[in-house]
Amino acid sequence: MLKNLMRGIKALCLIGLVLFGWRNYDTLAPRAAALYQTSRQNLAAALSGDLSSHLLGADDTSSATEDSATNSSKQSSGQQTDKTASASSVTGSSSQATSSTTQATPIESIVQNATLKKAYYYSFDHNVPKAAQQVFLEAVATYNQTGLVHLVAGQASGSQNSVTFSMYHKKMTTGATSVELGHGGPDITKQISWRGTQYWNNATASLNGSYASAFSKSVAVHELGHALGLDHSSSTESVMYPVSQGKSTLSSADIAALQTIYQKNA
Repeated sequence: MLKNLMRGIKALCLIGLVLFGWRNYDTLAPRAAALYQTSRQNLAAALSGDLSSHLLGADDTSSATEDSATNSSKQSSGQQTDKTASASSVTGSSSQATSSTTQATPIESIVQNATLKKAYYYSFDHNVPKAAQQVFLEAVATYNQTGLVHLVAGQASGSQNSVTFSMYHKKMTTGATSVELGHGGPDITKQISWRGTQYWNNATASLNGSYASAFSKSVAVHELGHALGLDHSSSTESVMYPVSQGKSTLSSADIAALQTIYQKNA
């Protein structure tokens, strides 16, 4: 009777396994096939003595795949670095282009936002000697030649631009390392009305009569440049360099600054 009971239990277990396998056939069948195929390959390799080399080759393939991925990552990073270098090169190319392109001479701050007409009336104070008048007239001719401004003798009225040429006397103190030869600058008026906003410039340009070297065209051109709105330049080619270089011919940068100031109202 005990044997019959054991046979019954085994039969039930077998039936249970068959039912489980049938229900999970779609999942278990591929796994069983893969396991069978792998076992067969490994058995064949073991019988031929090549199992270790076969597994080593698989590791090499995996390692090669990882190295390839690493190298790909490095190459990608290298390309990114090249792009950055290229951007730096672009920046470098932009800087070089800027240095080779004419930069305008600086403009007096109070003139930068003003819209000024190109016409000016100039006059001389009563104390200006002939020698000073002569160099100022030469400076006027220099700026008129640009066509960007037009200075004529006369008295301005209302909202017209004007330049007054004058003299002053100022001795430098003992031990001074530089001599002041002149000064000049703009005086801007802004008027807002129903007709809009108007600007005009009542400028001055003066020579220091205490020094004979002030009576030169280069100094007059420099001071008239201030009157018209040009500021000091760091370029020794500019007439607006703060230390006299004897230059009286406007540089391309000086002309560019005048264009910026006076072509806004063209």
